Amino acid sequence: MAFRRGFKTEANTTSREIRAELGLAADAPLCPFLTAKHLEVLVIKLSAFEIQHPNAVQYLISAKGQNEFSAITVCIGTRRVIVYNDGHSPARCAANIMHELSHLLLMHPPHPLCGENGKRHFDATLEDEANWFGPALLVSDEAAVAVAKRGLELRSAANEYGVSTQLMQMRLNVTGAQRRVSRAA
Repeated sequence: MAFRRGFKTEANTTSREIRAELGLAADAPLCPFLTAKHLEVLVIKLSAFEIQHPNAVQYLISAKGQNEFSAITVCIGTRRVIVYNDGHSPARCAANIMHELSHLLLMHPPHPLCGENGKRHFDATLEDEANWFGPALLVSDEAAVAVAKRGLELRSAANEYGVSTQLMQMRLNVTGAQRRVSRAA
């Protein structure tokens, strides 16, 4: 996917700005719940709806249903609420919540869940941007370089930042962290 000019730089800049607003170092882990609170976004576990919709919730948090629902942002007036599937691992929940917050930070317009044809509304460009931006928030450019500098093993680095090993590896790769550290040495 080719992003609009300056998009990746914008993502890195916003990642630094959010951390600064929260009083965190540019390479610090960024908690999605703290970020949501800072942005005044309510975050609700899917399991909170179990009393009202027991069969649906039990299915969606089950191994089979987890593939069908990760998270969604619901607009209630001017307020945004994220509902996330707490049946996923904590690392996956973090990525799901940060993906939804990315839509907000990128000022993506809200869309109805389904289009006129009854199918789920899906804008590939907006989703691609959020798919890039969410991980950039969780593991900033500076964080990836710090991980490489410290020589952390992948699992340790992922645990420290509350992300999956796949997400950590992706951020190390796309930032060129190891190459940048080697070049500086």
